Parts: sequence; structure tokens; C-alpha cells
Amino acid sequence: MVALSYWNSSTSYRETSSSGIFEDQYITFSYPPSLVAVQYTYEDYTLVDFYNSNDTSNFDNYVGNIRFSTSNLTNLQRVYNEGSLGKYESYRTWQGTDTNGPFLFILLGSGDTKVRTLQMDFKSEYQTAYSEILKTLKINKIPA
Repeated sequence: MVALSYWNSSTSYRETSSSGIFEDQYITFSYPPSLVAVQYTYEDYTLVDFYNSNDTSNFDNYVGNIRFSTSNLTNLQRVYNEGSLGKYESYRTWQGTDTNGPFLFILLGSGDTKVRTLQMDFKSEYQTAYSEILKTLKINKIPA
């Protein structure tokens, strides 16, 4: 289990886990234990990268990521004009597949700027891992 606080740290740090479960006060999800999760937390965003090996310094082992941040929705819709607008557990979503693989944005607020988002991007050959995370994803609390 990885337990860190998002958006509260002004410095970045890294934590690595291959337990297959990610949980903190904001979200919970399962991921294939064959993957290695590496979490980086910064002042204004958190990033969880996934790798298919313990050699996380080699980008060839990169699978995908989940990023929590504040985004400008106008830019979001300009960059991701493909896909469909839908719902995830009553949150607005922007979901689809681009040339790299499946992606998802969960919009955790309303308005056009400074909206908390949860973004997932995975390589196409890791569709199963992407689906497992999405199937088990639970949003516990939206950061203030």
C-alpha cells in the first residue's frame, strides 16, 4: 500500500510499489502486480508511472501513468478533441484512444480553468492493465 498526500508537498519525492494496490485518502485502485508503480508528488500535481520491470530508469519498460493535477479544460478539449464525453461515477469524463493507446480524463469539478483532473494514459499493448485500474478505481475525496 502507498499512502501519500497529494497537492500538499512543495518538494517532489518518489515511492515505488509492486503490491498491486494503490490507496490514499483521495483514490484507491488495483493494478496488475506484474507492474511496478512509481509515484512522484510535487507541489501542484502527483504522477504515478507504471513499468513492466523493476528497471524504472529504462523508458522501454514504461507502460503508462495516472496524473492528478489542475488543468485548463479549454486546453484539454483542444488537445483531446477525439473521444467521448461521458460519466464516471457522476464525474464528467473525456475518454478515448489515440495513436499511443487508451486515455481518460476524469474532471473533478466544473468550470473552464483550475479544474482538478485525474488523467490516465497507457500504451495500447497494456489495455488490460488500463481496464483493471479503471474497473477498480474509486475516488474517495476531491482535494481542496
